[in-house]
Amino acid sequence: MSASKRMSRRQFLMVSSTTVAAGALLAACGGAAAPAATSAPAATAAPAAQPTAAPAAAAAAPISFLCRTDIVGAYAADKAVEAWNKDQASKVTLDKPPTGDISVKLQASQSAGDLVWDGYSVLEAPWSTVEWIKRGIIQPLDDFMAASKIPDAPKVKPGIIPTILESASYNGKQYFIPGNVGSVALAWFTGPLKDAGYTKQPETWDEVYDFATKSKAKNPKLEAYDTADWGLTGLIAMIWGGSDTPFDKDGIIDFTGDVSIKALKWMQKMVKEGLMPKVHPDSFGNWLKGGTAMINCFDVAGTMAQQTFGDDKADTGINITLEKGKKGAGTPFWINGSVLLNKAKNPQGIVDFFLWWMGPSNKATGKQIADVAAKPCYQYTYDEFVKPVPKNQWQLAGIDLVSKSKWFPINTAFGIENAKISPWIEKVVDPGTAMDPAQAMASAMEEIKGELAKQKFG
Repeated sequence: MSASKRMSRRQFLMVSSTTVAAGALLAACGGAAAPAATSAPAATAAPAAQPTAAPAAAAAAPISFLCRTDIVGAYAADKAVEAWNKDQASKVTLDKPPTGDISVKLQASQSAGDLVWDGYSVLEAPWSTVEWIKRGIIQPLDDFMAASKIPDAPKVKPGIIPTILESASYNGKQYFIPGNVGSVALAWFTGPLKDAGYTKQPETWDEVYDFATKSKAKNPKLEAYDTADWGLTGLIAMIWGGSDTPFDKDGIIDFTGDVSIKALKWMQKMVKEGLMPKVHPDSFGNWLKGGTAMINCFDVAGTMAQQTFGDDKADTGINITLEKGKKGAGTPFWINGSVLLNKAKNPQGIVDFFLWWMGPSNKATGKQIADVAAKPCYQYTYDEFVKPVPKNQWQLAGIDLVSKSKWFPINTAFGIENAKISPWIEKVVDPGTAMDPAQAMASAMEEIKGELAKQKFG
């Protein structure tokens, strides 16, 4: 892989691989970024523009496309625009976002009637979906997809992995043309794995404990096991791997349930025995430096380690489970997708471009996402650019689990849940306090529901 491709992948994945802690991203550039700590509109946001279905623009009307810098590299958006413009009468102009909160800027432009862009890439689903819809920033794609004359248009929606399509939709309407999917998965360095007597990944919590015990004895200078954070890649991922129903009746992650309490007790034991750290100042960074033997993390952790240490030195698996042979709810996952902006001047043009960009005939983009962004959202991309490529095989197991996983409810809860839960987990796992898990989760849930009530949760 060329140095330029490695850099674009690294820039993209550092946020694709990063969740929130107290509302702040661990990295400042990249793909599948987790949401802010709350999902409420910024206080300075303009009033929501009312969604409208603008009429199709005249033939050869210009198309204005706003694309995040990391996505330009990871999806090769600039090359896709060049290819489109060679063959199409309606030319695409590619712009990169201005500084600041892009949602506030878009909403203000829509309200003022001076929006210059037609579509945006990428937005994270389902974490940003409800906020952007309620604020009138994006509009449904369905009518424009149905009206598209692009040859591949009828093939795109049926090609989307079904669970991903659910996450790309809201109230029966599709809002995203998905690009790639991120999920939580186990990654490891092959040397410590072999030293601990394993030839494949530990599947269960008990097996991870066994591995960590043996790895610590063999490689005492390494962190035996870690997670990128306490929330998404830690407790939340363990709830997914241990329960068939990870949510309560209100659509909130079931932090007070039996699986959650078992997971916290497991974490307590791991920290007390020195098998995982009690704080996470830079867990993902330590992994990238080779200082951690195994990590439950974002699904690109293994490939990023391979870029530094060699393809045979690290690998990626799937989320860990409570019981052998039972996947529970699978793994938490999220998608990066392109969206149609409300008040777009050429809505049909930008939707046509999105359909062509991610369609099965656009081989360049299919290969780019499979090789660089990883975990495409379309079955036809797996068939052509993942299955035949040995270095991409890990993506098959990953997408198979995603296809069987529970998607996040499309609401405004996750950012609040993830921000509120971590301090309580720290109190539970710290040997100095060793707070009762059930008491901690009851307090955490009280905080979460209180914050959701203030935000008019939905």
